[in-house]
Amino acid sequence: MSKPIKGRPSDGLFRQNIVLMSGLLIGPVIAGAKDFYSAAAISLVFSLITFFSVAICRIVPRRLVYTVRIILYAIVSAALYVPAYLICRNIMGEEIMVGVGIYLPLLVVNHVILSKTETRLFHLPYFQMLRDVLGYIVGFVGACMLTGIIRDIFVNARIGRIDIEVGFLVPALETTFGGFIVVGILAGVCRGIYNRAKRD
Repeated sequence: MSKPIKGRPSDGLFRQNIVLMSGLLIGPVIAGAKDFYSAAAISLVFSLITFFSVAICRIVPRRLVYTVRIILYAIVSAALYVPAYLICRNIMGEEIMVGVGIYLPLLVVNHVILSKTETRLFHLPYFQMLRDVLGYIVGFVGACMLTGIIRDIFVNARIGRIDIEVGFLVPALETTFGGFIVVGILAGVCRGIYNRAKRD
């Protein structure tokens, strides 16, 4: 019998946001999401791998040893990486994928697939599970896209192909250290809003 799950379907968006609140899977965000398009590529690959991995891995028998289950989850997500990459390359183009390609394999063994499945998602009814995993995906995508857009604005004075008038540029934000700063600020804002909302 599944144990009851405390929390709301929106937890992955904010309260348990895997980047801004949990500090997990930040490598591809701080190092790869340097502008709008690279952030979009990372977000698309993450979304495809995570959603379909969780949907497929639900059929893995629970009677299997925990370690075996985790290995099977990783194999499924690794197999899904190839079509996810090809779909993203067809949409975003080869140049974008070359820029972020080194960080994309890190998405295969992400927290939602290897941990949240066992502690939360697989204890829920199937369609509620899919709704929950979409919340975690949207939470990651929001953090990744915000990071990419902020860096695009202050490094390139644009968002994608749209030029933006800014009073100054901060080229250092394009570096990994700059990514740490942006994600750190966003995490601080996110946690501050959450703590304020919790008090109210």
